[in-house]
Amino acid sequence: MTLANLFLVFIIGLCLGSFLTAVIYRLPKNEKIFFDRSKCPHCQNIIKWYHNIPLISFIFLRGRCAYCGKKISLIYPLVELLTAILLVLVYSKFYQGFLTFIFFTIYILIGITISFIDLKTKEIPDILSLPLFIFGITFSTLGYNPKVYGFELSLISGLAGIGLLFIINEIYYLLTKRDGLGMGDFKLMAGIGSYFSYYSFYYVLLYGSIFGVFAFFIWRIYQRLLNKEIIEEKTDLLKTEIPFGPFLFIGSLFYLFFH
Repeated sequence: MTLANLFLVFIIGLCLGSFLTAVIYRLPKNEKIFFDRSKCPHCQNIIKWYHNIPLISFIFLRGRCAYCGKKISLIYPLVELLTAILLVLVYSKFYQGFLTFIFFTIYILIGITISFIDLKTKEIPDILSLPLFIFGITFSTLGYNPKVYGFELSLISGLAGIGLLFIINEIYYLLTKRDGLGMGDFKLMAGIGSYFSYYSFYYVLLYGSIFGVFAFFIWRIYQRLLNKEIIEEKTDLLKTEIPFGPFLFIGSLFYLFFH
């Protein structure tokens, strides 16, 4: 592993992150992802290639469209930078196994896309979660997954992930008389299980819940600072909708890098 290789992975990560922003923006709207040039969402002008260089263009344009001057969403540089950093971390951990690096890169790319779509729409598209499950099983079956060995464990763990969230959702329903998790969360957990086995579930849920609670209280503080109306009753706090997919993904990343 050399600094040149790390820099190359970082640049590739920025480019892949730029592509992910297009997927995040277009997939929920059923727009074309490939073979369709990027446009400003405000003025609809086609963005020139030198205005679309990952991260660099955002900095030089000072976060504004080159045509209409409207602010560019922070999601674009955030996804690009996050993708680059995570790919560097994955490469640093698994650089000795190229296919292992590739399979975990696929996990990172799909996980980031799922997380930001879930934050925006509170939905996780099947076209993303189901392939994650299939990739996890394939990865483990071929023997390139250091977290899960073999087809059986990967498959059983994926199905166990669905079952575990189903039980959690049923308990939540008994307390609130409403579902707390969606089918998208179930399928995402199946993908996490196929990649990391059911041994990871305790840590994934622990880390994910901690970050979820922390994010919830940060959001409530933000609402207070903006003087937005918020519900204070303790009984209604359990009914606040929070996309759980991003926090499951965060929990799985902590398991990936620290276990």
